[in-house]
Amino acid sequence: MKRLSYLLIGMTVVALSACNNNSLKKEINSPVPQKEKTVEMNLDTLNARIYADILDEIVKRRSEIPEEALSVVGETQNFLQLIEADKKDKAIEYGHKLIGKLEVLLTKDPSLSFIPIDANFTTDELVTDIETVRAIVKAAQKAMDDGYYQVAERLLGDLRSEVIINSYYLPTVTYPDAVKVAVALLEENKPDEAKAVLQQVISSIVVEKTVMPLPILKAEQLIIEAARIDAKDHENANKVLNLLKNANYQLLLAEEMGYGKQDKDYKILEAAIKEIQKSVEEKSDSKSAFDTLENHIRKFKERLFPRGEAENRTEKTKGTNNTESK
Repeated sequence: MKRLSYLLIGMTVVALSACNNNSLKKEINSPVPQKEKTVEMNLDTLNARIYADILDEIVKRRSEIPEEALSVVGETQNFLQLIEADKKDKAIEYGHKLIGKLEVLLTKDPSLSFIPIDANFTTDELVTDIETVRAIVKAAQKAMDDGYYQVAERLLGDLRSEVIINSYYLPTVTYPDAVKVAVALLEENKPDEAKAVLQQVISSIVVEKTVMPLPILKAEQLIIEAARIDAKDHENANKVLNLLKNANYQLLLAEEMGYGKQDKDYKILEAAIKEIQKSVEEKSDSKSAFDTLENHIRKFKERLFPRGEAENRTEKTKGTNNTESK
């Protein structure tokens, strides 16, 4: 989903009006970085490469899912539907088969607390610039100072541009036992209680959300493209410099949006880009400098957005109702 920056400017104006302030203009301590007018890379190609990497990650995560786990949730829903259709005998038989599948999963690795069962991703892209982001933050700060907390929350809630990778896990402590309880209740001729147990267990699926800021992903691809062009010859130095400037702007934008605010790695990346720019301008061999920069940004991503950790920008929540399959 794309949200245009002019809509956010309008929201900012409304918020400031509510706070009895008719002006967006406030003293900014540091100059606003200027955005390049053009990008020497086809934007469709840029986005395609980003999503190709994301899809590779989804495939990798799905390849780690045990074969028996792929259909567990669907079969639990089928079990529930048989009960709702008043097909008791078939439901009991189906439930026992499901229990057997769950026992096979647990036998493979009894120490697992969670078993992966699926992975997908969603996108929430904000088309904006640093000047607009700063205006929104100033407006939110003013709203907070004046006690308009809900206005501030709405403003900051829109301040995101990211890909969210959703990984789904079956909790081994509760899920298998709940299915067994549902079967037992059905055998005792208590279909309503069995349905309630199954509905509860389906909602207990754990979702791990890993947030990956699009400006950082864009910066990475722009740097890779710059390295590719530079490796050919020095005749396209202007294109390489343009891509590096745009990559640096995207990194600054990510920082302004609060993705690792004031993180030292941003300074390291900015310094590395400046070093390459100098090398390109002098038409020197920049390969080692590009390799260092690509390594820096890869490690930055891994540290800032770790996989499998439910903290910072990775969170675990229960239920799957608010997710979107891709």
